[in-house]
Amino acid sequence: MGADQSAFEQPLYPQSKDPICATEPRFCLPQTVQLRLREKLWSFSGDDFKITDASNREFVYFQCQGRVFSLREKKVLRDNMGVPVLNMKEQLFSFTDKFKVYAGEHSDREICKFNSKLTFFKAKLSSQFIDVISGRPRLITLKGDWREKRCVIYLGEPKQGGIPIARIFRPLTGRSLLFGVDDYIIEIAGGVDIALAVIMCIALDEHSRDSN
Repeated sequence: MGADQSAFEQPLYPQSKDPICATEPRFCLPQTVQLRLREKLWSFSGDDFKITDASNREFVYFQCQGRVFSLREKKVLRDNMGVPVLNMKEQLFSFTDKFKVYAGEHSDREICKFNSKLTFFKAKLSSQFIDVISGRPRLITLKGDWREKRCVIYLGEPKQGGIPIARIFRPLTGRSLLFGVDDYIIEIAGGVDIALAVIMCIALDEHSRDSN
């Protein structure tokens, strides 16, 4: 795990001058932020999350709700006013594009899709999409240790010079020990779409559950 550990400790590169945006420009904040994804206890779907500022849990950024009886497992991400930002559907019979992300709650406008791969202790999710600000194609890649839940999100492919723009880790908490729920901390560089980073973390969580 040495290589992953050193990658996890690399500095994040702000993208404020050339924002990375898959959803809406309002989610590309100028400063680095730390978010906490807190899984709700006793949720009906079993994987609902509340996303807050990591140091101030009263400051809510998003809510994520699962749809347990959906034909394709569906997650809806809402902003702090309850407005649907995106929804993610799991492609149950796909071995490549495991998750597809659409605008709003019911729209068919595809934002991106995540190609996912879990082998032994390694995780990789990648996505290509058209940036809504620049109109250019973008590639982002998540890599790391999925059992430890310590991962880095890169702009580009890390083996081809991709640079770190966000990192994810799972803190050990009393809730996780007692109830088996997962909380995550995501640190996201300025200028990077925080809604995209959040739904990528949730996709990682969902895929790791499927693999257990």
